[in-house]
Amino acid sequence: RRTTTTAAMPAAAAAAAAMAAAAAAVALAAAGVARAQFPSGFVPGVLTPAPPGPTLTFTGVVANDFPVAHVEVQRVDDVAFPDVGLPDLIKDSAPAGVTKISGYDIEYITYYYDRATDELHVGVKCFTICGDADDNGDAGTTSPELVLLGGVDYANFAQTESMLVAMDLAGGPGGVPDGALDIIVGYPAGEAVGSDAFPCASLPGGDPLDKRCFGVYLFGSTRIQQPQFQFRWNNTSPVLPHPATDHNPDPAAAAPDLEWTVSDFNALRTKVGAAPIDRTGNAPWSINMLAFAGSFGDDGIGEDNLPNGGLL
Repeated sequence: RRTTTTAAMPAAAAAAAAMAAAAAAVALAAAGVARAQFPSGFVPGVLTPAPPGPTLTFTGVVANDFPVAHVEVQRVDDVAFPDVGLPDLIKDSAPAGVTKISGYDIEYITYYYDRATDELHVGVKCFTICGDADDNGDAGTTSPELVLLGGVDYANFAQTESMLVAMDLAGGPGGVPDGALDIIVGYPAGEAVGSDAFPCASLPGGDPLDKRCFGVYLFGSTRIQQPQFQFRWNNTSPVLPHPATDHNPDPAAAAPDLEWTVSDFNALRTKVGAAPIDRTGNAPWSINMLAFAGSFGDDGIGEDNLPNGGLL
């Protein structure tokens, strides 16, 4: 399933969406182009800088922090209902009237490019606490039911537990997306084929494979690996390292979502061969994306892909 969200320019009243079959495409809006109703003083064919976009505050609640009604904030929905499977033993442990939902179940992804700061902000909205595999209210502990099944809900996005967003920024004519993913942001579950050791491998105790490994990586080149194993580090790459911030590395009931910022986004785009974004807000631009959440250590709990597709 390929989800395409085309952000309306100010002339348009709503975004257009289309479905296809590979990665999700997100067209992020320009905020100040020609309008169907020209404002007073507007000269057709003459573009002026768009009004400033919103300033975000990160609280760990994507629905509050990303104003999706704003034309420059884009939302990419997964299916409208929880679709990550849970074993019956876990589902049956819920109190009467309560439905267990895995914290790997993504409801939607939001994107906002802040033209003033050259930052791409990404929000991952889960149906419950992101990373709380068994929905026991704590993303860092394992419920008795999951223990009985032989599974583990790893704390700190450790071991095989991963949540990520991958992006296709360039490769097509004129530096537009070409359908091949370029970078990946999030928590890796392992190294891609051909990867150098992750920078977090130098931390005490060796490679922790947890939230401390969060960052921007190259997307792996093989198609036989699932996305959580497509994080590739290259010590000689001109793309890496690249700065990114994890605003909520410890999701909890009061702050259940993931919020990430990729800094110097135009510099990153330039490094991978993408055309820079017009920071006046006059030109639309687009990316293709893929999101994943899941683990191989949680015996019987499913994974989530957006779009739904499994192997790349």
